[in-house]
Amino acid sequence: MKMDRHTDLISQRLGFGCGRLKGGHEKANALRLVHAALDLGLRHFDTAPPYGLGTSESVLGEALKGRQEPVTVFTKAGLARPASPGLMQTARAIVKPLANHIPGLRKAVLKGMAHRAAPANFNPDFIAQSFETSLRLLQREQVDGLLLHEAQAHDTLAPLKPLFDRYVAQGQLVAYGSSTGEPFDQLVRFGTVLQYRCPVPGTDEVPSEFSDEVPPASTDILHGAFRFIAPAISEQMARDSQLKDQLASLLPAGTDPAAATGALALAYALAQCHNRLLFSTNQPQRLATTLQHVRHVTGSAQWRPAMQTLHAAFAQTGALCAA
Repeated sequence: MKMDRHTDLISQRLGFGCGRLKGGHEKANALRLVHAALDLGLRHFDTAPPYGLGTSESVLGEALKGRQEPVTVFTKAGLARPASPGLMQTARAIVKPLANHIPGLRKAVLKGMAHRAAPANFNPDFIAQSFETSLRLLQREQVDGLLLHEAQAHDTLAPLKPLFDRYVAQGQLVAYGSSTGEPFDQLVRFGTVLQYRCPVPGTDEVPSEFSDEVPPASTDILHGAFRFIAPAISEQMARDSQLKDQLASLLPAGTDPAAATGALALAYALAQCHNRLLFSTNQPQRLATTLQHVRHVTGSAQWRPAMQTLHAAFAQTGALCAA
């Protein structure tokens, strides 16, 4: 079946972040999630050894096995897999319902887990072992991207280039680079692929086509639209009822734009940059609804004009805050 223009936009520009894919009692839902992503047109998957409490790679590998869709798979190296993913998942299942009733519990548990996590390790032997394990868990002979995970300025990375070049020459790897959960200016550059947090609208974070500064390379991968752009859209709609009505007109009839800020955030980012955009959810229905809304918005003749109006509102708010 030939994809329409908007499905093609989704397959080429959006990617699914696999941080929430977990094994154990959550494995069935995780498998459904990946299959739903494939059925909805997503073709890029981003994972890492620590994701899903250490089970994301194996779940993704199982979910993709036997599927015929051409996909790209990125993973990372540098941060270790949890030593006891099953125990951590059990603890999480116990803490999650309690966290709704005990203020600060979730934050305290996450802080404790972070303190117990092994520090990043960019020793070539560790990276080689990590990559070989990733290939095995993903059930793939080759991955499309391998990113150094949260490298810092003090880390010695030069010895890794010959190792990664060898993986490329052997056909186990297509490209490599570095990634961070922070903005671009905190990324330690390595290789040709850079992955970092999307700029927060209304700020002076660069580089981005969201501003007048030098835009990111088309190969850069951005993430964080749900976390950083969606709340900014909510704030703008609360300030400007006309803007809210304009954004509502892009969505399917009867859709409350306040409930579709994730889709609007992706639509804004798609209009403002030319990069791959990662997003994530652990709910197959939310995934389907979000992509339905993205297709509807990007199919509107008013999509780009409305996003420019939204961008102008962000810029004005940013200027007022800076004054």
